Amino acid sequence: MNRFSCIFLVLFVFASSFASYSQQIGIGEWRDELPYFKCISLTEAGSRIYSATPYAIFYFDRSDNSVQRYTKITGLSDIGISTINYNKDYSTLVIAYSNANIDLIRNNVIINISDIKRKTILGNKTINRIYFIGKYAYLCCGFGIVVLDIDKEEINDTYYIGPNGRPLNVFGLTKDDHDTLFAATDDGIFLASYSNPNLANYSSWIKDTRLDTNSTYTAVVSFNGEVVINKRTTYPSHDTLYRYSNGRWTLWDLGLSNTIMNLETGYNYITVAYDYFVHGFNTDFAKVIDIYTYNPGSPFPIDAIPGAGNTVWVGDNYAGMIEVDLTSLAFRSINLSGPLTATVFSTSISGNDLYITGGGYDNSYTPLYNIAQFYHFDNTNWNNFASGNTPGLGDVHDIVTISIDKNDSKRVYAGSWGKGLVELYDGKFVARYGEGNSTLHHHTSTTDTSDVRVGGTAMDSQGNLWVVNTHNNNCLSRKSGSQWIGYYIPQANESDLGQLMIDRNDQKWIVMRYGTLNTNSLLVFTDNNTPENPNDDQAKTLNSSVGNGNIPGTNVFAMAEDLDGQIWIGTEQGIAVCYSPENLFNGQDFDFQRILVQQGSYTQYLLENETVTAIAVDGANQKWIGTDRGGIFLFSPDGTKQIYHFTEENSPLFSDRITSIAINKEGEVFIGTDKGMLSFKSTATPGGETNENVYAYPNPVKEGYSGWIAIKGLVKNAQVRITDISGTLIYSTKAQGGQAIWDGKNFNGKKAKTGVYLVFASNDTGSEKVVTKILIIN
Repeated sequence: MNRFSCIFLVLFVFASSFASYSQQIGIGEWRDELPYFKCISLTEAGSRIYSATPYAIFYFDRSDNSVQRYTKITGLSDIGISTINYNKDYSTLVIAYSNANIDLIRNNVIINISDIKRKTILGNKTINRIYFIGKYAYLCCGFGIVVLDIDKEEINDTYYIGPNGRPLNVFGLTKDDHDTLFAATDDGIFLASYSNPNLANYSSWIKDTRLDTNSTYTAVVSFNGEVVINKRTTYPSHDTLYRYSNGRWTLWDLGLSNTIMNLETGYNYITVAYDYFVHGFNTDFAKVIDIYTYNPGSPFPIDAIPGAGNTVWVGDNYAGMIEVDLTSLAFRSINLSGPLTATVFSTSISGNDLYITGGGYDNSYTPLYNIAQFYHFDNTNWNNFASGNTPGLGDVHDIVTISIDKNDSKRVYAGSWGKGLVELYDGKFVARYGEGNSTLHHHTSTTDTSDVRVGGTAMDSQGNLWVVNTHNNNCLSRKSGSQWIGYYIPQANESDLGQLMIDRNDQKWIVMRYGTLNTNSLLVFTDNNTPENPNDDQAKTLNSSVGNGNIPGTNVFAMAEDLDGQIWIGTEQGIAVCYSPENLFNGQDFDFQRILVQQGSYTQYLLENETVTAIAVDGANQKWIGTDRGGIFLFSPDGTKQIYHFTEENSPLFSDRITSIAINKEGEVFIGTDKGMLSFKSTATPGGETNENVYAYPNPVKEGYSGWIAIKGLVKNAQVRITDISGTLIYSTKAQGGQAIWDGKNFNGKKAKTGVYLVFASNDTGSEKVVTKILIIN
């Protein structure tokens, strides 16, 4: 079994080991959709064991077996965690970020200390390790040591300990029984007396010349009267441990040639987390702990700490947090349901089934050779697909697109940028399609016939699958049942082709990579609803020329068809709309138009200074628009009114770089960023031609509830009236798509009194009517 197989075996054995955290959220609320498998740092806080991922914190409470999380959505100030540690004397969890931001959690209150983050410091600001002495947290940073007073919640001092005060990357700090400080750095071990009142003076720190002075030392701890350090050797991989006692260093030769990830101490043990196993030693430095397997699954530790009750807690790179009972040698995985990684290349959604692809290719459409993986969320649980649990994905790489069968949502198609198309049914591999068993064709610049790069997939109105393969004029294929039809489109000019969208006229819109070899941005194709007759096929390439598209800019990054059949695109110069896509092949005007908006006393084009990377249309025909640097916007159906603008500064948004947007049938907006996915529950849902399963939630509305009350399942854009039981009108509104919302107040802004309220809804003609009830308890 190779290393990657081991990784995914571990991952999928433990992927559902703990109850899913996912739950329905209220209107206007956020939810994270982050991975919790990569555990980079652990710390014990009484009955709680805290685990840090690069994206969030979660803890397991041994007293009640509960799991809770802290994310940017629930109050953390940032994303990109580097390490954590808990100060028992001050009951404070210290969270450090790679950008030197700091959060303290005390009594369930989060305190942010952003001084280092905001300070201009040349070089690396990452906080590698946190070491406590009393009320002080010594932050081992990429430039030196910062002293944080966790009682006063302020920075106390900064030490630049290198020769002549130059920055050093400090990986760890400890103090021995003789009050000597040992700093492990990328340029040797530095010593200082803790009692020295001027530790901010670099001359107080002396390089220890009794060891190799040019090596990097990545970890240092004090244990049973000695100091233990790790010397990093990058090639060949052979880290070396040393022990310091009675004024001299001695080699601690364990006969191993593995990379050491971390050293930890506690409960009269010292644990050594290697890259593939964990060893533990007692106060005599005798080995008493061996963790080589999780029974089943192979360890890939990043951290390991001794715990109470003869346990060891392992922070694993792929399996989350593992509890090891040293008495029974029983293993328990504690992690939260989530996607495999935080990478969001593209998203696809049908109903409440969301799929995320890991990608990908770069800006020049060159494969990244990422392991084939994609993730499915059914609005409750996550299922992750990769080579470890899905036969047929073993040699596939770079999944860039997913399509869900309109007639059977259990069937999905995953397109890869290099190994063709994979079909799965109910999570099981069915087939892989390439040049030998379909009409897909390989990249013409190579003789490798297996190099079939699928740029886009989509389902047409009849439920047929259409597939784009890039860099080949035989670039479009249709799969109907088991039958394939291929289409030769010379206008493709063997260009790189990406996303595929099919509009209500069954016209195929394909993104083209603009460049010196291709000066077009879009390719549009129609078979004129005669898929088996190539004689009436038509294709057109669109660019920035008037009469041939009038596309602003050159690169199309996003496409969407709205509820009126209009085509919205996003480029590096904002938004443009094709209001008459049906005119593309009849000789009439079809050019894209830009939307004029008023900004104060100025009139400008909508988002003209933003690169638009994602567009999604909600149930009320409103436009969710993601950008490369400016966060995410919600606009009115015509784009002239801004409803929301979420950024990482004014919302829980992880990053202002948006990669993808998808909206499920509940109105939950899934937002992919370059730092992971999160979701926002919006007010609009798809509306039908009739009322269907109309209900209100929450219902009953209990005392103390202050959120929105939603009435769901309504006919599209229904008129809604709410009365008390005597028939007195207290509120009226219009549904957004198939959902209306009420804040629980009357026309005067006062909370509705305890009682039953009637909801009357109808369409404009009155042909569709419905009545439902809401119980309010105040």
